[in-house]
Amino acid sequence: MGYLFEIIDPYSLNKQGEDVGEKYRTGLYSEDPKHLEEARSFIHQRDDHERIVVEVLPLVNYVKSAEEHQDRLERCPDDYCHIPEQIMNKYK
Repeated sequence: MGYLFEIIDPYSLNKQGEDVGEKYRTGLYSEDPKHLEEARSFIHQRDDHERIVVEVLPLVNYVKSAEEHQDRLERCPDDYCHIPEQIMNKYK
């Protein structure tokens, strides 16, 4: 799970890149309570756990992104908000 923090800023509340607001809150969501416990345990074991603002909650309301966001990495590979390709493919 440590690789997650290579991609996100765990200290940034309601912000992703240049985008700001509640809809940009970073979180880990699952229908499986075991996944949530593993995430909480991982975060709590870190020395910086008190600064981490990533939500860890049950998945209760999944809404698919607008069509314009589907396959966005393929259509807009140079957008500022994308994960660098070397990180995106690091664990393939």
